[in-house]
Amino acid sequence: MNVITVKINGIEYNLKGDEQEEYLHKVAGYVDKKVKNILENNSKLSTSSAAILSAINIVDDMFKKQREYEKLCADFEQMAKLQKSYEEQIQSLKKQLKHMEEYNAELQQKLKNDVNAQYLEQKDQHLEKLMKEMEVMQDTAQKYMKENTEIKSENKEIKFQLQSSKYKIIDLQHKLLENQITLAQEKKKITLY
Repeated sequence: MNVITVKINGIEYNLKGDEQEEYLHKVAGYVDKKVKNILENNSKLSTSSAAILSAINIVDDMFKKQREYEKLCADFEQMAKLQKSYEEQIQSLKKQLKHMEEYNAELQQKLKNDVNAQYLEQKDQHLEKLMKEMEVMQDTAQKYMKENTEIKSENKEIKFQLQSSKYKIIDLQHKLLENQITLAQEKKKITLY
């Protein structure tokens, strides 16, 4: 416990308290200021009357501070309730945000699948077009193969006819040669007779 000597309105008092000396001096200074203020405003008052009026003023200050404190406590409680409400709203918004993020991811996947589906559809259409072109090419190829087969057949026939003609020519050449020999023999016989 601390014991200090303080002056209030020029009179020394011994103060005892568990608080630090600095705090006790501050309290005594506040009371001294109040007493001097009352005596300056009314110099006819006795010290005891000034002390009572100072006590009344100090208690008035204390009550006002108490009301301010209670108002601040009520405001603090209101703020605490608001904070709790805001925290609940934040949690709710976080849940909504998470839900929206999941929904967004789901939509992104659907969009990706749709894009893939469109891509596949385009590829299918391109493939279908290529298949039609291939069918046309196969038809054309079959036509050319048929023509080629016909030409080969005609070519074979022509080769056969050519070969037959060669044999006929050779046969005719032989016959001509035989006729020439026979003719030469006949001429020789005629010249001999």
